[in-house]
Amino acid sequence: MSEPDKPSRRAILRQVAFGLSAGALGFARVPVGNSANEPLLSEQDPAAKKVHYVEDASHAHEAQPGADCSNCSIYAAVGATQGSCTLFKGKLVKAAGWCTAWSGL
Repeated sequence: MSEPDKPSRRAILRQVAFGLSAGALGFARVPVGNSANEPLLSEQDPAAKKVHYVEDASHAHEAQPGADCSNCSIYAAVGATQGSCTLFKGKLVKAAGWCTAWSGL
């Protein structure tokens, strides 16, 4: 009986490297979505109410001066006046807005 074929260490490393690079390329091509066409979040939305979202930070009594969605760490600008927030998937928030989840980190 002969010993079964064992792949060499070099062949295994080559396959792993190829798999990782192919996976990274595939991930980079996943469409994120067309954020510009997403609806604007309403202050009446149940998810917005949970975090006391307001479209104008100056109306939020709890907000620190200068704190608004545009300078929050979980906000990504889509335009000059609105953007996406990781809290509200599929909806845009106003850049001038604010909620209790605001983070300046």
